[in-house]
Amino acid sequence: MTEFDNLTWLHGKPQGSGLLKANPEDFVVVEDLGFTPDGEGEHILLRILKNGCNTRFVADALAKFLKI
Repeated sequence: MTEFDNLTWLHGKPQGSGLLKANPEDFVVVEDLGFTPDGEGEHILLRILKNGCNTRFVADALAKFLKI
């Protein structure tokens, strides 16, 4: 990893700072449906908590489980 304090800055040292996040715990997504499910209709809603899996893997696993 580069120690940023040792770099030469083109326009002077930045006034702000930040933190790069790299752990799965750093990334949380909560989907907002925009409506409250009312139990009517032909769809099934699932709440899925995934950790260490990408969306493609989860979608493929669901499709295999549901045989679709």
